[in-house]
Amino acid sequence: MIADKFHFSPVLAGESLTLRQIEKKDAPALLAILSDPLVAKYVTQGSMFSFGRSRRVAAELLNDGRPDSKHYGIWIPESDVPVGVVSLQNWRQEQKDAMIGYMIDRRFWRRGLATEAVGVLLQYVFCGLRLRRVEGRCHAVNAASERVMQKNGMVLERTFIHKRMFFAAPLEMKIYSLTDRQFEACRSGVEREGKD
Repeated sequence: MIADKFHFSPVLAGESLTLRQIEKKDAPALLAILSDPLVAKYVTQGSMFSFGRSRRVAAELLNDGRPDSKHYGIWIPESDVPVGVVSLQNWRQEQKDAMIGYMIDRRFWRRGLATEAVGVLLQYVFCGLRLRRVEGRCHAVNAASERVMQKNGMVLERTFIHKRMFFAAPLEMKIYSLTDRQFEACRSGVEREGKD
C-alpha cells in the first residue's frame, strides 16, 4: 500500500498560507464550505445542490484511510479554520502520476489563495514525491478554476463531455496537465527572471 511505503508531509508552507493535512476536527469548516451551492456545484461535478452530496464529499475529504489520496486544508493567518482544501488524488505510484483538486470558501475567492495553494502542492508533488505528471479538471465554464491551473503552468490537454445520470444535461469538462519536465522548465524560467 502507498500509505505503508510513503508518509506524506503533514505541513506545507507557502508565502501567505499553510497547507495542513485535514483532520476530523475540520469537519464543520469543510461542511460549511461545501454547503455553499456555488462551491458545491463545481466540486461535485453537478449543477444540482444537495446537502447529502455535500456531506458525502466532506466525509471523503476526511477519510484518511485512502492510500491514494491526501487532502490538505488551506490555512491563512486571519482564520482559525481552513478556508479551503487542496488535494492530491488517485496517486498511482507505479505510473508516478496523480490528480489535483481544490476548493475555496467563497468569502475568500479572488485573493489568489487557490493559485498559491496549488503551486505549493505542485512544488511538493514534483520535488518531494517525484511524480512525473499531474492532472487537474474543471468545468469548461469555470474560468477562475481554469486560470488557477494556467497560472501554475498547467497546459490544456483536452476537453470532454461528462455524461451524467438521470435528466441532468451533459457537462463539458477541461483537463489540464503538467509534467515534471514542464514544471522544471517553468521553475527555471521564474528563477532566471528573478536574477535579471
